[in-house]
Amino acid sequence: MKTIALFVVLAILSSTNIYAQCTFEKYTQKGIKMLSQEHEGFTFLKSYEIAGAEGKKFSYIFTQGTSYLITLANNDVHSNGIYLSVYDSNDKLITTSKMNDKFYSAIQFNCKGTGVYQLKFNFEGANEHCAVAVLGMKR
Repeated sequence: MKTIALFVVLAILSSTNIYAQCTFEKYTQKGIKMLSQEHEGFTFLKSYEIAGAEGKKFSYIFTQGTSYLITLANNDVHSNGIYLSVYDSNDKLITTSKMNDKFYSAIQFNCKGTGVYQLKFNFEGANEHCAVAVLGMKR
């Protein structure tokens, strides 16, 4: 019986992705600093923790007439290796932080229609699959 229990525990641990090395707090502070110091007038709304080679997807309701800024922070000084694509409710690409093979550490866009938007984060060429995105807004 002990052997079966040990086997089950080992199977669960080996199939679970553990991101103990991911320093979300450090990257969150880096993203908030970018939001407040490099882009005046934006109010912090929330942060997103992204870990795992497959990236992550989140939904957010954006409001028409509001300007949004999303900063990306990881272990790279310029946030290379992580990018964001924003899609509207019809799955139409609105903006992205990777253009012509160049990664940008922040994207800003003016919302043209209130609705649910998808924030899709992906890693490409990153040594570490750990990052934070910080969302801010101004009217």
